[in-house]
Amino acid sequence: MAGTVFPEQESGYKWVMAAVCAIIMTTSFMSLTAFGVAAPDIAKSMHISSQTLTIYGVDSFSIGLFVAFFLGHGGIFDTKIKTGVLLAQILLIVPQLIIPITKSLWLLTLLRFSQGLMIMLLALFSIQLSGWFKPSERGISLGATLGAITLGGALGGIISGKLASLGWQKMYYITAAIMILGALIYFIFAKDSKSLKEQIKASKNKPHTSTWKYKMTWIMGFVQVPLTWTLFSVGGFMPAYAYHLGYKPSQVGNVMFVWGIVGFFAAVIGSWIGDLWSKGNTTNQGILKARLKLMSITDIIMGIGALMVLYLAPISYGLFLISAIVTALLMMIPPNYWATPGVVFPVATMGAGAFAMGVISNSTSAIGPVVSSIMVPTFGWNGVFWIMAILSLIGVAINYWAASLKLPSEFDN
Repeated sequence: MAGTVFPEQESGYKWVMAAVCAIIMTTSFMSLTAFGVAAPDIAKSMHISSQTLTIYGVDSFSIGLFVAFFLGHGGIFDTKIKTGVLLAQILLIVPQLIIPITKSLWLLTLLRFSQGLMIMLLALFSIQLSGWFKPSERGISLGATLGAITLGGALGGIISGKLASLGWQKMYYITAAIMILGALIYFIFAKDSKSLKEQIKASKNKPHTSTWKYKMTWIMGFVQVPLTWTLFSVGGFMPAYAYHLGYKPSQVGNVMFVWGIVGFFAAVIGSWIGDLWSKGNTTNQGILKARLKLMSITDIIMGIGALMVLYLAPISYGLFLISAIVTALLMMIPPNYWATPGVVFPVATMGAGAFAMGVISNSTSAIGPVVSSIMVPTFGWNGVFWIMAILSLIGVAINYWAASLKLPSEFDN
């Protein structure tokens, strides 16, 4: 699709699309840290330990992040993006309204799992925005959208902290209202690219290879494994680690807020750099190599950040903040990663390819926090952060491998 230009890609409305996708992602990811901040009060109301609640709540949410990509299996949302977004919002917002009235740990676990399914928005917006932005512009189109993962986490943490005095139940209802507002803004202004929809429909009527038969599908899935492991482990367990070190709730909220804000700007800057490096290339292979180069550099920074949190955060609050800032730079990866399905896969399998990449890469969003929750009481926090550092180096090797292979879009289009 490197040489294909749609009329929508020349339209100024593409920036409206990028903005509304970023808004709904921001309001959606408020659930990532809102639960962590409210966990001690929720645990008291359910008469269980905060540690038990955190493990069940974070692990079930993380498993939902993995299962979510099975919902788009076979490309069923390729030409029905808004339907997929609606499903994701229902699975997110309804539990946000029910959690305040539940007294069952198992029901809460199920509701948190449901909320994790909203991660399917990543693949949906990757497909939708590819119809509005050229391959060399797709990083910036997804920069604010994917930066919203940590921005939403930051706002969720700060808003939850400010509303804590009202009681955690009211705080949950208010954040649910904010999520509904974000969804309304999206559905009022969002439009699909008619050109892309027509091209997808036409290409699906022709014989095409299953996405799972491409070696590149599997390798591209593993490319983001270090990122998903680290991102959702840090996002879910950073508050618990901070409390373990003896920091106050206000300090924990500030750390998560700074982490989220820096992550947002890192995504925007990373997407801009990725697009800049891509513009000098006229082939899909060249565009992919440019983005993989940036992702490799970011993997190294991510590993360094994990070790800084482990060894510097216990020393002082200031060093904890600096460590969180370095760790947040990992957000340069997602916009570049999710800008690749349109250059890696043929049009007919682009949607299925995006969801397949999500299934593989997000498998560790479920495994990572679960392993971390097991390791903390057994081996302490050292093992948790050293795994992140080792995975970052493995990620560099996988990126190098991916850059050397032929793309399905170039031999099977």
